[in-house]
Order: sequence, then C-alpha cells, then structure tokens
Amino acid sequence: MIYSPLGHGGLKIINLHHENKTYLLKIAWNFAYSNRPWSILLKARVLKSKYEFRMVYRSSSFWPGIKQFYSTILNYTSWIVGTTSFINF
Repeated sequence: MIYSPLGHGGLKIINLHHENKTYLLKIAWNFAYSNRPWSILLKARVLKSKYEFRMVYRSSSFWPGIKQFYSTILNYTSWIVGTTSFINF
C-alpha cells in the first residue's frame, strides 16, 4: 500500500482524507470545549443550545467541517474526575 512506511514496501504518502478528519475532530473538540474568542463567536452564530443548531446562520468557511464531527465529540467524550491532583480523561 502506498500509505505504508518505506520499510514496509510503501511510498510513505500521507493519506489526506485521514489527516483532514483528524484535524476536523481537533477543531470540533476546541469548538465544543474552549472559550477562545473564535469559538464563542461561532457558537453564537450557529448554535441555539449546546445540542441544537440554528437553521439559518451566516455562512462560515469552516463550520460545515466542524458540524459533521460536533455531535461525535459531544456524544463520545466525558470527564471522569479523580482526586484533586489528578483528572482522567
């Protein structure tokens, strides 16, 4: 396979589809759980509530990418709080 390392007979070509999904998941995570200005602004523009999207919103160049992974982030993440000096994620 061309995506395999050179030592395994591949060409070490990066699979851009997988890379794109990885970065979109990271951006969706930051959108869902950060209080950065871009996240606050985009939330105000596209969300009615944490789990409900606005039907009409001003266009955004990266919202369609985040939107496809936003519910995945909300559904498959949780916080498990341990002792006061340690938090498991």
